[in-house]
Amino acid sequence: MKRLILTSAVVLVAALTACGGNQVPSPETTAVTETVSEAVNTETGNAGEKSEKKEVSGSAEGFGGTITVSLVMEGDDIVEASIEGYDETPEIGGAALTELEKQLVEKDGFDIDGVSGATFTSEGVRNATKDALGLFLTDMKESNSETTEAKQ
Repeated sequence: MKRLILTSAVVLVAALTACGGNQVPSPETTAVTETVSEAVNTETGNAGEKSEKKEVSGSAEGFGGTITVSLVMEGDDIVEASIEGYDETPEIGGAALTELEKQLVEKDGFDIDGVSGATFTSEGVRNATKDALGLFLTDMKESNSETTEAKQ
């Protein structure tokens, strides 16, 4: 997973640098840059050193609105997760957030099982986690290029 994050982040930063010019970076770009820095620091760090903890966050659409996932990372490991989904249905999606936080830490990534009955909320959490890890933008670019090719 370490190499996947590093490779994805480096490709994304290179693409953003080539297209960037004098533009002010968006919050998503800043989160990706922080992820790249953390991945590079982890890759080049001494084997005996313990990685420092770092917090990253990302957001995506859930059932009722925006879901924000904040992750505390130690190296490439998710050691803590918190999810905010204020607009999710309290009895369904809102109630699932605690379980989804546990799944993110247990699975150590976005490939979680989700919660039955809260499908859109679960998918929103997966996508927000990808965004926090710097992977969501890469997936979106691939999806958009496939859509463009299909239309031609």
